[in-house]
Parts: sequence; C-alpha cells; structure tokens
Amino acid sequence: MKHKYAADCHNHSNCSPDGEHSPQAMADRAAALGLRVYTLTDHCECNEYEEKYRDRAAAAWEKMEKLRLPQGPEFLRGIELGQLTQNPGAAREVLATYAYDFAIGSLHNIRDRQDFYYMDCREKSREEIAGLLDEYWDEVLEMIDCGGFDSLGHLTYPLRYIQGEQGVQVDLERHSDKLDRIFRSLIDHEKALEVNSSGIFGKLGETMPGPGLLRRYYEFGGRLLTFGSDAHCTENLAQGIDSAMDMAREAGFTQFTVYRQHRPVMLPLE
Repeated sequence: MKHKYAADCHNHSNCSPDGEHSPQAMADRAAALGLRVYTLTDHCECNEYEEKYRDRAAAAWEKMEKLRLPQGPEFLRGIELGQLTQNPGAAREVLATYAYDFAIGSLHNIRDRQDFYYMDCREKSREEIAGLLDEYWDEVLEMIDCGGFDSLGHLTYPLRYIQGEQGVQVDLERHSDKLDRIFRSLIDHEKALEVNSSGIFGKLGETMPGPGLLRRYYEFGGRLLTFGSDAHCTENLAQGIDSAMDMAREAGFTQFTVYRQHRPVMLPLE
C-alpha cells in the first residue's frame, strides 16, 4: 500500500451470500497487503433479517472471534446493516447481541422497491429517475435520524447501476439540496461518510460518492471519513483505497476515521 495508515473498512467474506472467500483468507490478504487496519463487514440485510440474516450474523461473528493475526493489521469486527429503516428492531437486536467495533449503514433498495442492482432504468423518463433518487435520499435521511450505525456506506449507490451499468446519465445538481441535507445531518448526528472505492474499477469510474460531493461534505465541516473497497473476494481487497485516500487529501482532509467499539479513532492521511 502507498499509504502507511491505509485501512479497508468495508468488505465481505463468504459469510455474506455474495462473498467468495473465508474470513481467514480475507484477513491473510489484508496482512499481505500491509494494511494498518482491517475491518470485516459482512452483510446483514435488516429487511430480510429473521428469514435469512440472523443465522448468518451468528456464523460470521463466530468466525471473526476465531481469527488471529499475530502480525499485520489491527483487526476490527464490523457489520453492514442494509435497509435498517425497514426493520429497526433487527438492527437493534444484532448490535445488542454482538460487540462489533463498527457498523455501516447502507441502503440497497428503497422501501417496497427492488434493489437498484435489479432495477432497469433505461426505459424510465428523467422525471421517473429523479423521483426514484428523491425517494432514496429521503430514506437515507430517515436512516441517519434512526441511527444505529457509524458510517454511511456508498452514498451514491444507485449511480453504480443507473449511470455505470445502464449508461443513463444523472444530473446530481438537481439533487443538491437533498444531498446537502444529508451532509448536514451526518455532521449533526456525528456519523461518518464512507468513500467506497469499488466504483473506480467498475463502469461508474469514480468513488461513491465522487470527488465533487466529497469536497462538498468537507466544505460543510464534515471530518469523519471512512474508506472501504467493498471487496467480495481476496483479489479486490483494498483495491482503490490508495486512490481514494489521495482524493480525500485533495478535497482538504488531513485525517480519516476507523472505529473501535463504535468510537471514532482519527488516523493521518499518510
């Protein structure tokens, strides 16, 4: 790694349904890469918690408890809470059951709609797409008010598919008021913003959020910032983290954040 304090705080093992490699294999890769901090954050989709994710969370915790890294990165235990607004009780239960260091709050699908991964927007009008994004920003704001997480994951997640995969361009200026409200709410609630580097190597071609929105967050006074590759296999672990850290420095940041026992720890962007 180029940065001596590099950390990857968003990634998935095969304890997630879409992960490929074991927690130990992911941790071994983190050590081989020379990460300073490695946080494993397997999926817990709160809207499917009782039927699919309660047992997965238990299995993931058991495997994390058995991990030992005598040399290499500091290992921290995390979880990605998807759609926590759609089942807040599930988020409360899993956080009360296991002593995580870190929780990501993310939104993959708007309430009563399918994941953006499955949604085809190529035949939708600009007004329909703008309406979908407005619904998404509104539920993100609701999620921040709901709490129960430390960092907001991949803020511009819908663009990965609408713009990146389907080639439908989105004018984010149209949504600037709601995005500004999200940044202010994160700051008011003392929540971090994640820079998700996975989009750099996909068709989106940039981090989530991108550099313009990251600068906007900084201008509002946001200083809590986490980095994650969103890797689902060892080969992609920490991919793009160095570039994301460089981008944060260009936006004005001098430090970033990792979480121990849900408390922010500031590290230099070096």
